Amino acid sequence: MEKTKNIYQKIVEVMKEVKYIQKSDKKVNGQYSFVTHDSVTAALHEPLANHGIVMIPSILDLHQDGNRTVAKMEISFVNADKPEDKITMIHYGYGIDAQDKGVGKAVSYAVKYALLKMFCLETGDDPEKDTIPYEAPKPKLTDEELLKKISERKKLILELAGDENKDDLNNYVLKIKKTYKSKKEEDIFFEKDAEAFVQDFFAWKEKSRAA
Repeated sequence: MEKTKNIYQKIVEVMKEVKYIQKSDKKVNGQYSFVTHDSVTAALHEPLANHGIVMIPSILDLHQDGNRTVAKMEISFVNADKPEDKITMIHYGYGIDAQDKGVGKAVSYAVKYALLKMFCLETGDDPEKDTIPYEAPKPKLTDEELLKKISERKKLILELAGDENKDDLNNYVLKIKKTYKSKKEEDIFFEKDAEAFVQDFFAWKEKSRAA
């Protein structure tokens, strides 16, 4: 009767089968390709199953800092033939995203690198490259501070456009609010600098006059 291998022996068997992960054909900004989470899990899925290794990822901690999500992950590699026989490691994942994909990116990052390190896989990747710059969280203004800031921006815009354009400026802002109902007043006035805002206003005014 064949003796059941322990988790370390099973990991060695997987390492013998999978030595290198091919980079994706996709390029970031047309400059370089990288090894994706899916390519790593695809390469290891069958060998892990064949040798009876179950990977169990758990999120221990999750927090956001500006546009960056940080996930502290506990990732266990369990011997399916003897569940108490396992290796557990802690890994961190970072996901930078301006919308709602930060958590998924952070978890995928942690899992990908845990697999790469556990099985000593070569990729040719440079993990230090980051195409999206980190943005620190912006200090939140009080309602009073925000109103003051908007008032100052309106005053500057009116000075640049000329007091004689006050009514037309009001109409221009009303048009933007009507067109983009989701935009808040601060988004309208601070999406561009004051000079660019005034340039857009005059372009709109000229177009309206021609119509």
